Amino acid sequence: MEKALVTELCNNLNKLGGMIIAMPCPELTELFEELFTEEEAEIAAKIPPTATPAQDLAEKLSKPVEELVPLLESMADKGTVLTRKKDGVVLYRLLPIMPGIFEFQFMRGTDTERDRRLARRFKTYLDMATPMVTKTFMDAKDITPPSRIIPVEKTIQAGQTVYTFDELSRYIEEAEAIAVGHCYCRHQAYLLGEESCEAPKESCMNFGPGAQYTAERGITRMITKEEAYEILKECEAHGLVHLSSNTSKFLEYLCNCCECHCDILKKVKETDRPVWIATSGYLAAVDEELCEGCETCVEHCQLSAISMNDEAIAVVNENRCIGCGACANLCPEEAISMPLHPDVPAPPATARDLRKAIFESVQSVG
Repeated sequence: MEKALVTELCNNLNKLGGMIIAMPCPELTELFEELFTEEEAEIAAKIPPTATPAQDLAEKLSKPVEELVPLLESMADKGTVLTRKKDGVVLYRLLPIMPGIFEFQFMRGTDTERDRRLARRFKTYLDMATPMVTKTFMDAKDITPPSRIIPVEKTIQAGQTVYTFDELSRYIEEAEAIAVGHCYCRHQAYLLGEESCEAPKESCMNFGPGAQYTAERGITRMITKEEAYEILKECEAHGLVHLSSNTSKFLEYLCNCCECHCDILKKVKETDRPVWIATSGYLAAVDEELCEGCETCVEHCQLSAISMNDEAIAVVNENRCIGCGACANLCPEEAISMPLHPDVPAPPATARDLRKAIFESVQSVG
């Protein structure tokens, strides 16, 4: 792929507000060559940031619309372009590297030679690009976390103030459609030949129109509300962390994460400021009278935020706790509660509000 085309495609991807910047380099060129044909890359480099009808794209690209539509549909099937209908017209939008293209490659759970090449090439590029993103956010002031932890619902005590955006059951009950796919992080690790953990493989959910879309494209499969609850129950039994976009009005997706494979939790664990990436509005609190020192909470805390003191009582490091509720859910003595965190603001309402807040946070870097 020519350097000029790679640069043009990078510039277009960087207009989309994804979490991973596209930097022209040999590593990204190799990834592009796996994701796009030359013709697809030329199209992707010119797709506007907003969803656009095929007719408008055809005029922009000087290409007959009857030739362009099959190419766009093929790109959508490959998970590089997103489509939606508005007033009966199909609109097309280029997906960011992450979240977007990366996730759609591995949620299918397939194992082909192409899948394995993609897994390697994504790893090579993300290992290089992610530290730059981390530093940008760490240098920002008053950061708005891009991700949000949703606590295990039953760990929030009766009578305690509960915000509707912290209730997974509300999102499930209100969802017109729910779909599940493979955890893309754990599946990428499998494709790379890395050691697998015991966490469920099918655990990433989409809700609403996104569920219908990914199922139609063969990325996920539709499930019932009852199946969704069973998946959540199994994930909670494994101590996984419920993670989603830091928005309150809609729940478009839900990941159930392990720190051994989830890149977000890995970055949370590595930093001294976990809240810059993901947090809930809660903190774990230990009742010293009830704690028996069994260390179940220590074993299952994904952030290593709990330790034992000299009296064999569990102690929570409030600077590291992200309020997932796994410790409270699995404590055999019910010695851990989840009070509200006093310093965590409510999440932005929509994805657009979140992108604006993150952009303003990043602009604060001096």
